[in-house]
Amino acid sequence: MSKQQRKRGQWWDVWGRLRRNKVAMVSIALLLLIILAAIFSELITPYGYMERDLTNTFAFPSLEHLFGTDNLGRDIFSRVLVGGRISLLVAFGSVLLSAAAGSLLGAAAGYYGGRVEFGIMKLTDIMMAIPAFLLAVTVSAAMGTGLMNTVVAVGLTNIPRFVRLMRAETLSVKGNEFILASRASGGSDLYIILKHIFPNALSSTIVNVTLGVGTAILQISGLSFVGLGVRPPTPEWGSMLASGRTYMRDFWPMVTFPGIAIVVTLMLFNLAGDGLRDAMDPRLKR
Repeated sequence: MSKQQRKRGQWWDVWGRLRRNKVAMVSIALLLLIILAAIFSELITPYGYMERDLTNTFAFPSLEHLFGTDNLGRDIFSRVLVGGRISLLVAFGSVLLSAAAGSLLGAAAGYYGGRVEFGIMKLTDIMMAIPAFLLAVTVSAAMGTGLMNTVVAVGLTNIPRFVRLMRAETLSVKGNEFILASRASGGSDLYIILKHIFPNALSSTIVNVTLGVGTAILQISGLSFVGLGVRPPTPEWGSMLASGRTYMRDFWPMVTFPGIAIVVTLMLFNLAGDGLRDAMDPRLKR
């Protein structure tokens, strides 16, 4: 059996175990539905997310406006869907940034050891000693608000988890014969890391990315809520909560529906991540 066939067989086994996990499959299906609804939000709703109707403000949910309208007469349902697109885009971007940077740093620490490992891991320990949200607030306050700055701020807080993961994976495989053979045949350090070490950590990285997206959505919403993330009038779930808290006691839809969107999406990502972790762990074969 060729190496490619073995890989295909391994991923087929993963899919088989994942398919037997009904909770994970339902979570993944609902996540795909949320992502598609966010991407094609303009095609789903009859109202633009910036479209105002000052004669119909603070309207409660109805057939005309499923989630009601806000203080400026904007359709809340349209804004929740578009806000989901912004939240998911920033969340995926920040997690991919942290996964790329953290994996490279972790692989370098585990592969080279010595002073390189000492420096990288001490920096990682310092970052982990600071509460993640506090670090994100500090970075965002220093860089300013905006989509890209929010991606960087949230991405930096998630780097340590990928550093530790990749360092552990690198230490577990760097002494294997295929690594020594590749080095003896003239393979460069970068080639060995990209060709042999990264693929061995792929399953663990995928699981951490899935779980990290949920955490990133919560951090992004928190930053926007305190005015350091995505700023109005751009709709984002956290900024929508911040805008609606003034009217929370008299008009609940402005905070209820964005809050439900955050909770449900976060829960689905966690359930999907748990399912992927179980499916990718060969010790859980049944």
